[in-house]
Amino acid sequence: MTPRPLAALALLAVLAGCSPAPRTADTADPSAINTQQALDIGRRIAQCGREHGYPDMADPVLDGDRLAWPGDGPDMKERLRALEEVPECKAIISQMQALGAPRSATAVSAADMEKLKAFASCMREHGVDGFPDPKADGTFPLVGTPLETEGKSERVLAGIDACKHLYDGRIAVS
Repeated sequence: MTPRPLAALALLAVLAGCSPAPRTADTADPSAINTQQALDIGRRIAQCGREHGYPDMADPVLDGDRLAWPGDGPDMKERLRALEEVPECKAIISQMQALGAPRSATAVSAADMEKLKAFASCMREHGVDGFPDPKADGTFPLVGTPLETEGKSERVLAGIDACKHLYDGRIAVS
């Protein structure tokens, strides 16, 4: 089974892919560090899940520069929500969320912002009612909404497929 990115955590762990300063051979790539940190924290979340009622919870893997959970789906989202009620696990999940600090407004070009707005409009036109316009930092305010809970349903995937010609970059949520 191919792991799919888990919207709730994977997109909260959105990584800043660019460094404003030129890199030299001895300068660490910040996105590589954050990717490794996200993977390490994800493994700790899985371990906490195994210790608190989910003995079969798999460790996450990297899918490009995003975290993916084998067996991702509604069951995994429910597990993560349940783990947020366990203080030990919630502390680890909070560390993951801290990695996904919002990007600065300068991280999104005016051209990309227009593409993101067109993508949002297209999603609404293709049956994903309530799909929000992007915020100034280029993220879509989906956390805590019914659309986040719905995840990658057939309806959402159909909208993405119909609209990907407008924006084919990473869709980050906040």
